[in-house]
Amino acid sequence: MSGAESEDRTGGASDPFEPLTAGHLFFLLHHVVRQRETALGLELVKMGLTLNQWQILATLRRLDRATMGEVAAFCATDRTTLTRTVDRMVEDGLVQRDRDLVDRRQVHLVLTEKGRAVYERALLDVTRFNDRITGALKAEEVEWLRPMIRRVLVHVLEDKDWVDDLMAFRRMKGVGPAA
Repeated sequence: MSGAESEDRTGGASDPFEPLTAGHLFFLLHHVVRQRETALGLELVKMGLTLNQWQILATLRRLDRATMGEVAAFCATDRTTLTRTVDRMVEDGLVQRDRDLVDRRQVHLVLTEKGRAVYERALLDVTRFNDRITGALKAEEVEWLRPMIRRVLVHVLEDKDWVDDLMAFRRMKGVGPAA
């Protein structure tokens, strides 16, 4: 293969591939996410964490306290998986469950001091990992992705308010998605 052909396959000016279909786009996006999660999971295991535990820590750090439904929505996971992971995190002293003082049926998850410390230690490695991965993109390319991701999410989730909350990584203003 000549140098020009090699450059073409790695993002050069001419593209020998067929036009990208919607199905292939989502296939590739799935692979980007799954391969990144697998690689990040290998980094996290060195710190004694799973990817699910990291996502829960990061969500609780961002929201301060959250219901299981909120955590499930932000982590894009089902409640059964979430419950098992949270149970283990409670046993490990990373998270605690607090009953709502007004509505005793409502349970909130909060990070313990140990959970905050584990989050802070892991954040350094996760940030380095993410920076290494996104280093393949220019800063303006990353920003170009934001409105495109938002438009796709609005069509997938069919809830503009939830998409806005998700894009801003903030507590849901409304009811949010069905979890």
